Amino acid sequence: MPPLSIVVCPLPADRPAVRSAQRLLQGLARGSGAVIFCPEPFQAPAAWSRDHRVAPLSELAHERASGNVGTPVYLVDGGPGEERFARWQAHVPGAVVDARTDPAATEVLAAAAAVPAAPATRPIAGGPQVEAMVLAYKSKSYISPCLQSLLDQDWPDLKITVLDNASGDGTAEFVRSKFPSIEVLESKENLGFAAGHNVLFARTRADYVALLNHDAIARRDWVTELVGAATALPKGAAFGSKMLMRRCPTILNSTGIVMNEGGFAADRDIGRHDLSVAVAPERVFAVCGGAMLLRGSVLREIGGFDPTFFMYVEDVDWCWRARLAGHEAYYVASSVCVHDWHGDMAAAARSAKATASADAAAELEGRRRFMVERNRLLAIRKNYDRANLRRVWKGLLAHDRGRLEALATHVASGGGALPARVKQAIEEAHAHFRRHRLAVWFARRRTQKLRHVADATFQDLIAPGLHEPSGVGDLHAIVDRYCANARREIVMGTGDAGSLGPGWHHPEPGPNGGDGGLRWSMAECWFYLRRDDSAWSTVRLSVVPQPLDTWAELWADGEMVGRRELPHGVPHELEWTLPVPAEKGRIVECRVVCRTFVPMREGMGGDPRELGLHVTTIRAG
Repeated sequence: MPPLSIVVCPLPADRPAVRSAQRLLQGLARGSGAVIFCPEPFQAPAAWSRDHRVAPLSELAHERASGNVGTPVYLVDGGPGEERFARWQAHVPGAVVDARTDPAATEVLAAAAAVPAAPATRPIAGGPQVEAMVLAYKSKSYISPCLQSLLDQDWPDLKITVLDNASGDGTAEFVRSKFPSIEVLESKENLGFAAGHNVLFARTRADYVALLNHDAIARRDWVTELVGAATALPKGAAFGSKMLMRRCPTILNSTGIVMNEGGFAADRDIGRHDLSVAVAPERVFAVCGGAMLLRGSVLREIGGFDPTFFMYVEDVDWCWRARLAGHEAYYVASSVCVHDWHGDMAAAARSAKATASADAAAELEGRRRFMVERNRLLAIRKNYDRANLRRVWKGLLAHDRGRLEALATHVASGGGALPARVKQAIEEAHAHFRRHRLAVWFARRRTQKLRHVADATFQDLIAPGLHEPSGVGDLHAIVDRYCANARREIVMGTGDAGSLGPGWHHPEPGPNGGDGGLRWSMAECWFYLRRDDSAWSTVRLSVVPQPLDTWAELWADGEMVGRRELPHGVPHELEWTLPVPAEKGRIVECRVVCRTFVPMREGMGGDPRELGLHVTTIRAG
């Protein structure tokens, strides 16, 4: 007999459906084989995954059709995140139990047994035609999971096309041999992300085009959820997915793209924990080209990506042009993929980079930075209306002069190769723009011919300010409980690799020139502790003198431990005692919540960052 399957939305943790699921699971024998389906498995209580299998909701139909699970029980309470359940109930019939009635475990099991056995069904064929496109570059060793996830999609008759962008490593031959049903094209030269996709765009007449990065893995209903949003929102031209970090699946990579007036664009919510259960599509300025759906009619109306961008910002520019033509862009939280933003491949690259010279690493970052800065200037010049362009361009030039002056001062004081190369990249971007002024003018003229609406119709989606975003923190330092290298002692900047979660800014030199360093936290910060020699019960934070009075709360594995006050001007050794000692070898996920300030707003200098605690070390005692 197939094991019991339970469908529940696990956040917030105090909702009736979660309590009912907890009682039901406690009544089952350990190792009974029960499977819990959640919108995001990692949002479920950790105890569930220790005793049972927790799977993403997108796998429910496949698991039921394969006979791996029995008739599902949908535990509902009318709370957030349950909007998707109705569609699943249509395809995977089961017992719907209202958790607000406080049902006993026996009642839930009886409800499941009373439902006649019925197989899962797939979406009906004959809907819109969708073509999934993957641009491959030197990805022979890691493209398989991406392509397999597209072959496994529950959208019927999905066409998949791969363009090998002059990889030179046998990627095209590998895909043809391992995935014979996928069409493979080859380019003789590396066209970049923009022009490479344009080759694919020019060949398709599909109703929708789905783009997926070669280092991303889509959930089984990725296309279905995107097309569902596009069908419900006919003004939408671009629909972006929730992108999670591949090695750190509790951490967001993108929930759309936010751009400020100065053209600085960044993935929205990048580096933050995914704690939302919202599923309704959300209007955003732009969406990430790494996992997006484009409406084919709009693609043919306004054209593909601007090939002069090569890579970076081309997705922002396309969404901006679509907006000028009267269309919208939406973030679709129910369409999910994991992306290798700083996962295995990036980790390997960082390892290789560590053995290279600082000059080589700076050169690599400089080339990337040049394209970002150049494309930012091009997007601004092409897409703003005349009044906004005049206003923004004047402020942008003044702001960039200030950036260059600050970088020059930093370099002169021994800042190293990286800031020198960043300074050069900004200068080269402005020089490139001046050299190609006539070509930019023609590009602006073509873009403005698409205009059907004024900038005012989407001005609310452009963040104020001309400065480079500073609130994302040190993204390369972030891990989560699935990939943490927990430590007994975390020394900021020198002994913290793999032990910090979201909420930390880049490291700084220590206060006394010693071996250790410093990091500022944000309003919330995470870290991971473990002792392999013995059980332990205390968490200690060493904090240098704070400029303002503040406080700090510690949470351990989701439970509040205590709050401490920190008067300004003196160092602090904060100590908390865990309510239950941690056994030897167990990882404890710690979260600190604290009061923050922004130096620029407090008259304490020009730093625009949100700052919390100034920490030197963290220890498990």
